[in-house]
Amino acid sequence: MPYLRSARRPRPLLRRLVLLGTASTAALLLAPAVPAAAQAAQPQGQPQGKNRPRAFEVRVATYNTCGHGCLPTKAECEAVIGRDCATKLQPWAGGRAAKVAHDIARTRAGVVATQEIGNNATPTQPGVDVESFRAPLTRALHRLGYAEAPADYAGTRHPWKGYPLKSGAGRFTYYDASRFSHLDRRGRPLPHDLLWLPDSTEIYGKTMTWNTLRERRTGARFVVVDMHLEYRKNGATDPNGWTKNWDKVRYVDAKRTIAHLTRHNPATRDLPIVFAGDMNSEGRDPKASAYAAFGEAGYVDSLAVAGRSIGQGFASFNGGEIPLPRREGKLDYVFVAGGTEVRNWTLVPQTLAPAGPPRILLRSDHNLVHTTVRLPVVKR
Repeated sequence: MPYLRSARRPRPLLRRLVLLGTASTAALLLAPAVPAAAQAAQPQGQPQGKNRPRAFEVRVATYNTCGHGCLPTKAECEAVIGRDCATKLQPWAGGRAAKVAHDIARTRAGVVATQEIGNNATPTQPGVDVESFRAPLTRALHRLGYAEAPADYAGTRHPWKGYPLKSGAGRFTYYDASRFSHLDRRGRPLPHDLLWLPDSTEIYGKTMTWNTLRERRTGARFVVVDMHLEYRKNGATDPNGWTKNWDKVRYVDAKRTIAHLTRHNPATRDLPIVFAGDMNSEGRDPKASAYAAFGEAGYVDSLAVAGRSIGQGFASFNGGEIPLPRREGKLDYVFVAGGTEVRNWTLVPQTLAPAGPPRILLRSDHNLVHTTVRLPVVKR
């Protein structure tokens, strides 16, 4: 397809470091605290009947970290993103990135799709470099046993017009390096790429990333798609001067992503696929929501089919409000193929404090969401 870049060889993995301890808020106790070793040792499933493949269990999380969007001062916000930030939090590289990493590690997530880990430079903010945001989180997660799956933003160009990606980066997937790998048994990179969405509203580019991962014990392969759809509300005007029904844009972008991964791409269409990310809408309208796009393709919201759910009364987008808003609607989702067994779904509120400064109590304007699913063992 014209919007797909060819895959590149990822950066070599850093050495896995010793797990470090940290203090955390009591709210994180809502997340199931299964030790990593015990989780890896859990039964992975046995054949059930002649046509039932074995399955393995993986906890998939999504976390919009607001890395470059929740800066400490108005001046830094304007310098980095060209406008004031709605939520002011601690400096990213000054400790907030490490706290985000500990949020992830405490959930014992096998895989986490992150969003807003920095952004590519634009003509109005030429000094912004996604690496300055990615690097602190990657280092902190490496210390906690996680590896970074490749996301080759550098050098990518618009598939039709040819200009380089200037913004829309910042989606990186990390995984528990003791259980999974983005390399095959011979050390070669498994398929991965960017999916550029040319109809999206980012004037300099909007992308999704996808990675094939291998479960080390069984050799099973599966695909994780890290998504971050358009954030504008209906009727808003974007930098292109377009005023659109942005819910329909989100629907179209979700449809394009799903179709590419499940039908058009031979590297992914026969593998289990998990879509995780910030869909930027609570809407479920037919033909005008990401939720509807996934349903049309036979994918389901993991919360809707989970055997057990925790924290569903909290909004996944907290908006920097204390106390955290309680609302059934969600922006952050994990979608799986219909019929997939979903053991549990959990939203981890960053704090249960009834009052206090967001700068101290929060790490992001989103709450982390994770779900534990059983995927069929598919090898290649």
